[in-house]
Amino acid sequence: MGLPRRAHHTKKPRQFAAHSAYQAQLGFHDVGRYRRTPPNAPTVADLVHGGDTVRTSYGTGGVVIAVDEHSFTARTGETFPHFTIVYVAPDRYGRHRDQDRHWISECVAVDGRILMLFEANDDEVFVVARSQPASDPSIG
Repeated sequence: MGLPRRAHHTKKPRQFAAHSAYQAQLGFHDVGRYRRTPPNAPTVADLVHGGDTVRTSYGTGGVVIAVDEHSFTARTGETFPHFTIVYVAPDRYGRHRDQDRHWISECVAVDGRILMLFEANDDEVFVVARSQPASDPSIG
């Protein structure tokens, strides 16, 4: 004869906060806290330009080839602008193909820093080298 069966308790699965719009769409818990660039403050497009070298707090990066503006609509209907930084490896800059492209999505400028739209995401982007303008006499 076996031991008496214990009552089965259903344990509620732990909910992880969404760190991106993609995770929110997959059903991760969206706590509804987003970053926004303050009015009249520089945006990501003001801080990052083609030819700049960027790196992330998680160790990726390269040379920027584009900075694209997008928006995210929260479940409340409010729209939050953000940017995607498109980059390639330094050795592919100027001769890259589509498969060489990488993206850092949902970037927002806050107090001169480049952070992620979702406050649950503490990733950051750093500009580590600025491109030199073509009119710079030190080029060439």
